[in-house]
Amino acid sequence: MAEITPANPPKPAYVGAEKDTFAFVTVAKRWPVIVTNVIDDVYKSYHQGEGGKHEQEAKQIIEQISALKYDIQRDKELRPIQEDGYGDVAQWNQLLETYFKGKTWFTASWLFTECYMYRRIREVFQLTETWKDYDPFFRQKTSTFRGSSAAVFELAAKFAEPIRQQSDDEKRVWFHELAQVSLWGNATDLSLLANMKEEDIKSVQAMGQAKLEEQEKMIVVNDLDKIWNKVKTLQSGRVDFVLDNAGFELYVDLVFADYLLQANCASQIYFHCKTIPWFVSDTMPSDFQWLIDTCLSDFFNQVEPAPSAEQTENLKTLARRWQQYMKEGKFVVKSDPFWCTGLAYRHLKAEAPDLFTDMAQKADLVIFKGDLNFRKLTYDCHWPVTTSFKEAIGPVMADEFGSLCVFRTNKADVVVGLKEGKEEELLEAGFEDWRYSGKFAVVEFSQGRGKAVIDTD
Repeated sequence: MAEITPANPPKPAYVGAEKDTFAFVTVAKRWPVIVTNVIDDVYKSYHQGEGGKHEQEAKQIIEQISALKYDIQRDKELRPIQEDGYGDVAQWNQLLETYFKGKTWFTASWLFTECYMYRRIREVFQLTETWKDYDPFFRQKTSTFRGSSAAVFELAAKFAEPIRQQSDDEKRVWFHELAQVSLWGNATDLSLLANMKEEDIKSVQAMGQAKLEEQEKMIVVNDLDKIWNKVKTLQSGRVDFVLDNAGFELYVDLVFADYLLQANCASQIYFHCKTIPWFVSDTMPSDFQWLIDTCLSDFFNQVEPAPSAEQTENLKTLARRWQQYMKEGKFVVKSDPFWCTGLAYRHLKAEAPDLFTDMAQKADLVIFKGDLNFRKLTYDCHWPVTTSFKEAIGPVMADEFGSLCVFRTNKADVVVGLKEGKEEELLEAGFEDWRYSGKFAVVEFSQGRGKAVIDTD
């Protein structure tokens, strides 16, 4: 069998040149919007800035990001990353030289080129003096979190006070509810919702119980019971979250993690963040700290209608508890450069052995959040939809890693784990876009090396 490499995934890779795929829509339409938003953000920032070097470099950034947009739209050849002082340049350029030499934005794999685009954006800022640490997506992250105020306060009201002792049945119900809130929190993915208005965001985040029950029908592969059977055996273990979006989704992930601690399902939660601004809304350590600081502040006083004193205090109570978890080492924030490479997770052990060993041997369960993590777990290639999740993630992640699961609202072409006939059922019901609309989801589990759990199917 041929070696699995970025140029030779297990099945043919999705590429932007395939016009009947969401990969094509992304490269041709979504990326130019995302890159234009970076230009707009820099323009706003330097007009609020101090002039001089800052303004001069801003104009340079705008020029270079505009050139990047031109290259994407004209399907230019992928060029090496410039030596910008960041530690990953050699790795990126080796990948380009070895696997994608002569490839273009539309002909290299969608997974690689999308990651490469965000690294190219970082390069532009990295080569400056006054913008080196600037996050061109931060403004969007904060405005979207402010637009989520109704859902933020609803969850704070429910979870501000410590939970009382619960029976196993109660724990299962709460786990299912919070897992779904964490899953559908993905619906705030800013790289997809670039043009969505605040009212649309609120409807996406509707939190009612009836809505959750309705949404469970939209989970086309649902291993939540298998995951719960694993979680209930942990007895104060370590659970890792490989995070996706900052803002509201991170907020609900923290609510979920808080519950796992209080229910004695975990004694420690590790949160794995990105090292650089990534896929518009992905979480960096600074976003994590910003969220807790913001929940402790009067950030939401500017929204209409203004929150009540009780709502504000509920949110601060929640955030103070999270702050205490940070001090006690119950919440641990980590970031590793591997998460910001163009590599699928089959290469995690070879490329980041320390990270792999720590997660594989010390975490009792790893929860991968969101669409990009799913794409990287499955190598973002043309698997038949009935392929098992275990086969799609490959032998290293399936057999040498510990227990893992993925919570993913479907926003890309690749899907695995479906039962025979399910895709046909969806298509007959008129859901031609079920793979990428964000209306459907998968929750998939791999036992890994851990002790087998009862299969509740």
